[in-house]
Amino acid sequence: MELQALFALEESGARVVTLAELRSKLRLSRKQGWDLASRLVRKKRLIRLKRGIYLFAPMKAGPRGLWTENALAAVPKLMGKKAHYVGFWACLSHYGLTEQVPLTVQIVTTFRQRPLKALQARFEFIEVRHLGEWMEEEIGGERVRFATVEQLIIDCLTLPEKSGGMKEACKALWGARKIIDRKKLEALAARSKDAVRRRLGYLCELLGVHWPKPKKPVGWRWLDPSAPKKLLAKSARWGLLLNVSERELLEWREH
Repeated sequence: MELQALFALEESGARVVTLAELRSKLRLSRKQGWDLASRLVRKKRLIRLKRGIYLFAPMKAGPRGLWTENALAAVPKLMGKKAHYVGFWACLSHYGLTEQVPLTVQIVTTFRQRPLKALQARFEFIEVRHLGEWMEEEIGGERVRFATVEQLIIDCLTLPEKSGGMKEACKALWGARKIIDRKKLEALAARSKDAVRRRLGYLCELLGVHWPKPKKPVGWRWLDPSAPKKLLAKSARWGLLLNVSERELLEWREH
């Protein structure tokens, strides 16, 4: 039965498989399906993502069953019908906006969910009140939702600690400058927090990217809430307390 299952999964090019799909392929009862899945998990041919959902590790994955390239393809079945999209590090990498290799797949969702480890990667779920804009791309035969480039920039400025701080956000903004839809970015910024709009305007000005002139700010906000609260300077124009220097923000240009 195990050989039949492995052959059927190899032949169909399966990546993420549910217990129901496994039972259907082999015409198994519920108990037979659970028993078979448990044996294949022990032999590392199936990697359990959550109850009833597995990643299939084909023979080329090696005897340890390590299989990393399909981590993104696992997301749709992992999330089911829950509102979500892949964001932050994994999304920056997907768009080619960072050289960092993400070991965590960050999934933005409106639901609370515990992190889990599989595929040599960690899946982290970032709960938000309202989901932003996303688009779909096919990865490993699955339709995977990613934050749009514009939404990604806004998210990185909202929670810079999830993507390497303001330095990575600055670098991503520069890398995306030719593909960003400016009107969409402005609309998303208008719906964002005041601090996010200030950070975006400051970075655009620093990079020489055109951005609308700001209204006179009221009060002060930290440039990078994920960095130590050590005041280096102030930007009266944007109402920001600068705790990351311009040199640090732009040091990637020197490489």
